[in-house]
Amino acid sequence: MATLDVLTYGFALASDQGSFGYSTNSLLRVGSHNILIDTGPSSRRGFLVNALKERDLTTDDIDIVILTHMHWDHCQNTDLFKNARILVNPTEIDYARNPNQWDLAVAAGMADMMRDMKVDVVSEGDTIVDGVSILETPGHTKGHLSVLAEVDGEKILVAGDAMPESGTVARGLPYNVFWDVEDSKESVEKMVASSNIFYPGHDRPFRVSGEEIVYLEGPENIHVMDSTEGGGSASLTFTVSASRQVNVSLVQK
Repeated sequence: MATLDVLTYGFALASDQGSFGYSTNSLLRVGSHNILIDTGPSSRRGFLVNALKERDLTTDDIDIVILTHMHWDHCQNTDLFKNARILVNPTEIDYARNPNQWDLAVAAGMADMMRDMKVDVVSEGDTIVDGVSILETPGHTKGHLSVLAEVDGEKILVAGDAMPESGTVARGLPYNVFWDVEDSKESVEKMVASSNIFYPGHDRPFRVSGEEIVYLEGPENIHVMDSTEGGGSASLTFTVSASRQVNVSLVQK
């Protein structure tokens, strides 16, 4: 029987001082296999290790790591998993090893580091273990992939940044497109056709029920901390918008 747990929940926020956020890292357990989907940024390294510890696991217990894509916020902790096969789309890893010089999101250094790890390439339709397969979902990046798994009799898609949050379903586009707009649209259509339960790259897991989005689990609040220790602090104003502007920046072309 397969189980799917979120180890660290993803979110993404925009501000008048720039954007920030963290990616979702998920643990898929199928039989004797412990499969980690995305490893997250180095700033969340301790969170990831502690989340595994809470499940009586260490980094050595992970035997398969699947990277949805090679952006820094999704792969910087890959070096922790020395015993694992690292699975990535061949288009993605090839690009990451020789990215366009102005593409600052791609983790070129991690791609070079992974030359010394057990890296295997996977493509559309490949079966990872029984009930777990690959969907190619390009658009956000050139070689983005998603992971389709059967859990409790339902098909669940771990979508990465091809579907970073629930708004992607209504827009038909992720909010960041770095490779190709048409590919992004086709990938969203493909994902929606494959499942109605999604584990997005920067949001809580959700189910699509007709035109309704139903969140399944995860934190509903983010606690932002500051200090007056230095004599002052910045005040915060939180604004919720009805829609999110899509950023089309084709740096991978």
